[in-house]
Amino acid sequence: MGTTYSIKLVEENIDSIYIHNSIENILENINSQMSTYIDSSCISKFNNLEVGDSLNIKSDFNHVFNKSHYYHSLTNGSFEVTIKPLIDLWGFEKPDYRTNIPDSSSIKRALTNIGINNIKIRDGYIYKMNEVSLDFSALAKGYAVDKIATFLKDNLIYNFMVEIGGELSLSGYNSEDKKWSIGVQNPSLNNISSTLNLLLTNKAIATSGNYRNFFTHDGKSYSHIISPTTGYPIDKNILSVTVISDQCIDADALATSLIVMNIEDGIDLIDKIKGTEVFYITKENENLYSKGFKTFVR
Repeated sequence: MGTTYSIKLVEENIDSIYIHNSIENILENINSQMSTYIDSSCISKFNNLEVGDSLNIKSDFNHVFNKSHYYHSLTNGSFEVTIKPLIDLWGFEKPDYRTNIPDSSSIKRALTNIGINNIKIRDGYIYKMNEVSLDFSALAKGYAVDKIATFLKDNLIYNFMVEIGGELSLSGYNSEDKKWSIGVQNPSLNNISSTLNLLLTNKAIATSGNYRNFFTHDGKSYSHIISPTTGYPIDKNILSVTVISDQCIDADALATSLIVMNIEDGIDLIDKIKGTEVFYITKENENLYSKGFKTFVR
């Protein structure tokens, strides 16, 4: 997944070698299906298919695709996993090779191949309807976090923290028998005193931001988060979006969706989703949040 992971277990008398190896197997299995960094992965094979061809997929892949379709509908297209042609066009897949920004005609051509409805799944096979390409980076990490959390609970481990690339699942209590303390840093201030501390148990949390992965051309900054509607990097006053939910795949997908949407629409959406809260940090150092977010603030 191009990132690191960290897992903390608050248990005694566990088989740490078995747990470690099992988690590695879970991650390798998900990577083999969803990593665009691996040429032999299922997602890479799909992206290389000819139009009209199909590919057999596993249940993990099917589940993540269905979640993608759900959030595409829920957010009126703000969440879009077929955005890979635009990511490639803007050079965020290989930033070292970027020399300039794409022209408008290239963006228009790429947009014709954007749309999850150009993909069909039937009887365990995925069908490519046009020159569409998939990228699950907006929710694959969250899914992997959930998969590991489920594995730990299946092995009677209930006090843990699972983190992959900053996406987390918190269960039970920490070594001090307290809720897990998670810090959300204000990227505009960049010091430890600006961190918002949250207390979480039996919740997942994910953050999306446009303040780390970007490039500057002719004095203008371009975020790695691209609008699936315009084809251009988003240009909003949002620095970061943090979402708390019951499952990390949901928090992950929503955090990406909300940074594309307007803040007012995003908060309205979150207030309608049970057990889910959101926290925004803007470029003006303004903090905005949904109705129940403050209950998690330390």
